[in-house]
Amino acid sequence: MWKQKIGISINKEYNQPIEEVIAMLAQIGFDAISPTWCEEAHLRKVALLAKENNLALQSLHAPFGKAADMWSKDPAIYMPAKEELLRAADACKELNIPVMVVHAWIGFDYAFNADELCFANFDELVQRARENGIKIAFENTEGEEYLFALLDCYKNDPTVGYCWDSGHEMCYNRCQDLLGMFGDRLLMTHINDNLGVSRFDGRIFWTDDLHLLPYDGIADWEYNVQRLKKANKIEYLNFELNITSKPNRHENDMYAALPLQQYFTLAYMRACRIAHRYAN
Repeated sequence: MWKQKIGISINKEYNQPIEEVIAMLAQIGFDAISPTWCEEAHLRKVALLAKENNLALQSLHAPFGKAADMWSKDPAIYMPAKEELLRAADACKELNIPVMVVHAWIGFDYAFNADELCFANFDELVQRARENGIKIAFENTEGEEYLFALLDCYKNDPTVGYCWDSGHEMCYNRCQDLLGMFGDRLLMTHINDNLGVSRFDGRIFWTDDLHLLPYDGIADWEYNVQRLKKANKIEYLNFELNITSKPNRHENDMYAALPLQQYFTLAYMRACRIAHRYAN
């Protein structure tokens, strides 16, 4: 029977040395890790530790705090955003990371105008990725109109694909079937759970993005797995999960109360449930 490979995104919220964290993930059974962008020296250390523990480096999550600035036509605004994304793309080449996950937008108050879009900065990013032999996976977040625009602009470019965040789809995209829309271009998954949109007026906000373990929220995982099966087949199913609760939220507190090894083991068990259904 085929065993689906499982990856996990890692960040800086663990209260243990990164050496212990990566060794722990390998011992528990994960096959790959996906680090978040940070300064290059730390990334090199993560890459070395992954190799020592026989873990693949599946992707690099690019910096996203300036994502909206990439659409600007003002060099004073877009240059810092573009430069850090180009640095991240170069780090992928140096460390042999095949996919870079990029947010198309950040922010909840915006007025989307398709006639005013400027793709010049993204053209340069995609060209750098092509030169570096890596792929760009644009992720669904708030502002999905910008994601749609990018995936349409580069619809014939094999360098560009899609990163499906299952939790974002629920709490930011109001359960639109984005995986059904872009599954044929799937390069990466950020699998996680949440409780959907919490506000009675339907307004979306970042504190609903809980990144719970699968089956701890309201996601229909049978539905999600069936959609995944129809999408482009990928070697690793990646899970992007948070231990720490969002401000004035407490849903993740139960994870923070667990020893880290117990939390990661629970995450792996939940991931195996989904991976088994996906692979069989």
